[in-house]
Amino acid sequence: MESVDRMNPEVARLFTAKQERRRQLAALPFPNKVRLVVQLQRMAAPILRTRGRDVRVWNLKDRSQESAKIQ
Repeated sequence: MESVDRMNPEVARLFTAKQERRRQLAALPFPNKVRLVVQLQRMAAPILRTRGRDVRVWNLKDRSQESAKIQ
């Protein structure tokens, strides 16, 4: 039981950090959230493809380049 007691503060710290990270992600603007989803898609795609899954990662246009062309 002694090792479990020593782990409790660490587990509490991890849960607190997880909750704070979720708050930070929730506060992000929608376009940033979409970029994060695309980043996760890019990370998962090679793994899923090796498992035989048909994967398509969303293709996002870079808005900064687009607005630079307009000006």
